[in-house]
Amino acid sequence: MGSQESNVERMRFFVEQVQEKGRLQLIDELVHPGFRNRTISPGQRDGLPGVHDFMAALHEAFSDLRIEILHCVGDGDLVATHKMFRGRHTGPWFGAPPSGELIEFRVMDVIRFQDGQLVEHWAVIDPMSPSADADR
Repeated sequence: MGSQESNVERMRFFVEQVQEKGRLQLIDELVHPGFRNRTISPGQRDGLPGVHDFMAALHEAFSDLRIEILHCVGDGDLVATHKMFRGRHTGPWFGAPPSGELIEFRVMDVIRFQDGQLVEHWAVIDPMSPSADADR
């Protein structure tokens, strides 16, 4: 991404390319080497290795993953996103064995940017539930 892109555009790019499409090779370019996850779960690694671990686990756990950005707003070096994750639960996810069901869960992230990269993260994640589209 060029230096003229806003932090909101950078966040949208990260969600679309890394989180949804699984282009994990972009993580080292988009995430600052000093990255800190302020809402790390027990057993998770912090820092850049933790971002790699989490994104790989996300794509191992959910096939046909789609992420809808419901809101994405920025204020200075902070960007907040409210997203809906949808996919088929085909692999383990934080201790939950694969169910094979279509699921969805909402995530609210706040990211602080430094030098155009993600450097700090806070999140609130709703529990997984069967997708409203599960009957389709």
